[in-house]
Formats: sequence, C-alpha cells, structure tokens
Amino acid sequence: MTKKVQISRRNMLNLTACSLTALLATPSVLYGENVIISKASSAAGQSKKLPSYPNEYYYNDGKFDENKARDAILELAAFHRYPIYKGLREKLWVSDYGIGRFVEVGLAAVGIVNNLDGEYSFMLQDLFLLPNQMLPEHWHVDVPESEKKKRGAQKDEGWFIRWGRSYVIGEGEKNLPSQVIVPKAHGPVTVEHNTTADPGTFVKLTRRGSRHWQFAGTEGVILTEVANYHDNASVRHTNKTANDHFLAGLN
Repeated sequence: MTKKVQISRRNMLNLTACSLTALLATPSVLYGENVIISKASSAAGQSKKLPSYPNEYYYNDGKFDENKARDAILELAAFHRYPIYKGLREKLWVSDYGIGRFVEVGLAAVGIVNNLDGEYSFMLQDLFLLPNQMLPEHWHVDVPESEKKKRGAQKDEGWFIRWGRSYVIGEGEKNLPSQVIVPKAHGPVTVEHNTTADPGTFVKLTRRGSRHWQFAGTEGVILTEVANYHDNASVRHTNKTANDHFLAGLN
C-alpha cells in the first residue's frame, strides 16, 4: 500500500527556496559549462579582499612578466564575479606600455569583436584595470580617406561600467577628485575633466580625436568598450615612452 505524502504550502515554499539556493551555489548551471572557474567567480565577490602585489612582483630582471599580470587580472575578475570562461587567460592582452610601473600605469583587455566588413563597422572589448591603475592618456588620429576601407574611420567610442568604479577623464572643466592622482611615471596629462562612473553608467567620448584616460577605483574596474572599428596604428599616447612602446608593438 502506497503511503500518501502531503506537502504543506509552507514546506513547498521552503523546498523552492532551497532549490534556488542550490542553483545559485552551482554557477555552472547559470553560466554554462564553458566557465572554468565558476565557484571562484561566483563566490568571491566582496566576501574576501582583492589580492595586491608590489610593482616588482610583475617584473623579472626588469622585464614585464605578462603571465603574472594575467593571473592578477583573473583574480580581479573572480573578485567581481566576472565569468572566467575557457581561453580567457590566453586571450588577455596586458601591457605596462614600457613604463615599468604596471601597478600604476597599465591595461588588460580582451577583444570580443572588431569588424570592418560590410556597410557598418563595430567593435566590442572588455577592459580591466587593477585598483588605482591608470589607463594612459591617449587619442585616436583620423585616417586618410584613401586608407579608410582597410583601416576604418576615426574612432568614436564609449564605455559601460560593469564592475567597480572608473574615473573617466576627458575634455572639459578641470574637476579631478582627490582620489585621482596621476602617477609620476606617467607624467603630465592634457585633459582633467572627470566623470565618476559606477556599474550601469555609460560614458561617451567627448568628440572624435579628443584625448582621454581612465583611473580605476580602490577595487579596480571591469568595463565594456563599444566603438566603430579599432585601428591600433591610429592610437597616440601623450607619454612618449608609452607611445613609442605601443607603436613598436605593431611591427
């Protein structure tokens, strides 16, 4: 004889809550099997302190160690619950721009798409800055009309903040907050108008060809950049070392 089991409305609600908790505790259900550090990226969040390393950690005999930089970026990603999918580490572009002070001036990026084919061009990439790290001041020069078919038009862009905080600096009235301190290693900047951007904020370039830079908050920042086609050869940096280093990397 089969015994009937009655479940009260309260018990049903409890079971539902437990099921939801189990799903949230299993990020692979939410993110899919492609996420290889699912527990770290889901559980880390604000529950533990973001690791911090001295500048010399990123250098071996004066040479920038890209692997250590990538590992630090993955720790930043896990801290903010950014999904760390297969192949992310290998796709990360990291640079200290030849300045030798990665903890102060540098960038990590992963390209998602950079399309020039068809009637419209478009680009999408995620950018990563460590705590209090500066993306050096730069701008995008126009491309000769004869080369636009293969290099694209002058870049126009905007940034959507997803995790952390970024101080997005461009043209306008000087209003740098006290938290934004341009590293001595970078040297003088030419624009000092700040827009403080938290998750959910979109900031657009003031105008094509204008100089701009960013400075991360105390917990770093992860943001998505959207633009038309990106041409590396059209990027120029205010800091001569950064400019020479970046352009040399194109050869």
